[in-house]
Amino acid sequence: MYRLLVADDEKKLLSGLCDFYPWKDLGFQIVARAENGRRALEYISRNPVDVVLTDIAMPVMTGLELAEILSREHPEIKIVFLSGYMEFRYAQQALRYGVQDYILKPVKTDVLRKTFTELKRKMDQERGLAEAAPGYYGGIVKTVEDYIRSNLKTANLEEASLLVNLSAGYLSALFKKEAGRSFSEALLEARMKKAAELLMRPEYKIYDISEYLGYENSKNFSRAFRGYYGLSPRDFRNGSGNREME
Repeated sequence: MYRLLVADDEKKLLSGLCDFYPWKDLGFQIVARAENGRRALEYISRNPVDVVLTDIAMPVMTGLELAEILSREHPEIKIVFLSGYMEFRYAQQALRYGVQDYILKPVKTDVLRKTFTELKRKMDQERGLAEAAPGYYGGIVKTVEDYIRSNLKTANLEEASLLVNLSAGYLSALFKKEAGRSFSEALLEARMKKAAELLMRPEYKIYDISEYLGYENSKNFSRAFRGYYGLSPRDFRNGSGNREME
């Protein structure tokens, strides 16, 4: 049974969704309801939640703002939007926050059932694959790490998630748990190790290295390099970094 939080500032709709819809028949259990995104976030910070069904337009904190925060802090949580016709463009915009789907208001029972039946199927698949065989998690981490090393310039979480057939949010949470660091941290580490290797070869210009590693300009690359190693690429090349690595 997956834990579901519903957020909507329309009290009648919120009550109807929580009290009268047969969620248990679909494999979901209502664990909380909220009238705005902030209340939803407060509950999530203290309690486990698997899925959030939220309206987009709410006072205090909108569903869009809630989705943005959850995509950073709780990427494992699935999000489904409730959207009025005039808010449809916001639902499209929210897809980059890992929102699974959107349901247009007024809510139709058959659409709600179809959406959550498909969502449960995906979640069951993710859970089932993870439990199917020993070493499954480790295999995913290795595949993603190999992908990062082979695509230092363009690697991104969305593309990696397609590679292993998981949602971006689920992969983000899984990778951090199993690898001990986030996807972005793993990408930074791989880029910085390659940068150090190339800086030891004088035929490579610093701006060439920055472009090779996917940085927009050498200034951004130098900032990232200094943050990682504690010295600039130029100082590293001039010998300081080489002595520290010996």
